[in-house]
Amino acid sequence: VESRPIDVEYIRLLHDIHGEDISGHLYRGYTIVTPEKKIREIEHYPGAKRPIWFVFSGMGSQWPSMGAALLRFPVFAAAIKKCDGVLKPRGVDIYDILTNPSKTTFDNILNSFVGIAAVQIGLVDLLNSLGIVPDAIIGHSVGELGCAYADGCFTAEQMVLAAYSRGLASLETDTIKGSMAAVGLGYEDVKDLCPPDIEVACHNGPESSTISGPAESMKAFVAQLTANKIFAREVPCSNIAYHSRYIAEAGPRLLKYLKEVIPDPKPRSPKWFSTSVPRSQWGSPQARLSSAEYHTNNLLSAVLFEETSALIPKDAVTIEIAPHGLLQAILKRSLNPGVTNIALTQRGHKDNVEVFLQAIGKLYDVGLQPAVWKL
Repeated sequence: VESRPIDVEYIRLLHDIHGEDISGHLYRGYTIVTPEKKIREIEHYPGAKRPIWFVFSGMGSQWPSMGAALLRFPVFAAAIKKCDGVLKPRGVDIYDILTNPSKTTFDNILNSFVGIAAVQIGLVDLLNSLGIVPDAIIGHSVGELGCAYADGCFTAEQMVLAAYSRGLASLETDTIKGSMAAVGLGYEDVKDLCPPDIEVACHNGPESSTISGPAESMKAFVAQLTANKIFAREVPCSNIAYHSRYIAEAGPRLLKYLKEVIPDPKPRSPKWFSTSVPRSQWGSPQARLSSAEYHTNNLLSAVLFEETSALIPKDAVTIEIAPHGLLQAILKRSLNPGVTNIALTQRGHKDNVEVFLQAIGKLYDVGLQPAVWKL
């Protein structure tokens, strides 16, 4: 393939041949053929079927022009058109949010929420079109909206409007000037170090947490941790201390908006592993439905990603679905070395179509049969 001029019909024939698993092949590989360069990877394939976990990351994965390249995929473009249909009447230009190179786009928290949601919808639709479906689904913070979509509980329109509602409630609520910061300690190690006015907002992994609190207190505490040679860095959050007591006043407003978006909530399937409800309460009525109450609780409560991601099997394949593979470092450090972690996108890459195709190639290498001709 690499040694001859690009022949679309010949490549399509190879797609047909390898569209089904051929037993006895001990190696799998892919090549991405472009006029400029060749990208290839070959891996040993033991033949075992592995569980597929969709991982939806949240805030922090957004970046300028994050959707521009992906719009070249017709399936992705069709998904964004659906989002545009419900956002445009509300004065939100999703195409501008996804393609504008200006860093100021995400100074508005609402743009971050709807932008991340739109990209996740497009990526799920792309995976579905290739025949890639999850055995399990997990989300981090607002990433649970992506879980609802992948689980069939939300339509594309409901998901992006739920994200819009989250942004609107954040903007309309008069909260303290807050801050959030990433810390290189797990929940158990950092919880007793926090001053009384600072909370652990996200349990990310054994060596990673996100803390939330008033801006001045946070600044002082981050400096204290840094002086003690503990990694700590403030993260963009539009001065809103999410997943803490300081966002509680946004709860009733968000609940009202979400009830309009989700008039008839659907049951969550066993595939969807919650990170906003403690595991001991997964059988409770509040955890059963993908409801306005469930997603309001997601905003107000701590993110229990560390506890839930511990259930990912040691032979799993995780596919991170977001504008950027934000959780890759945490997944690699937290999960069993036998887990394969694949991100579909990369912040700032000159061509995320290439990144996505590489990810699909990696999924073929680990035993999936993506229907690449449908792209």
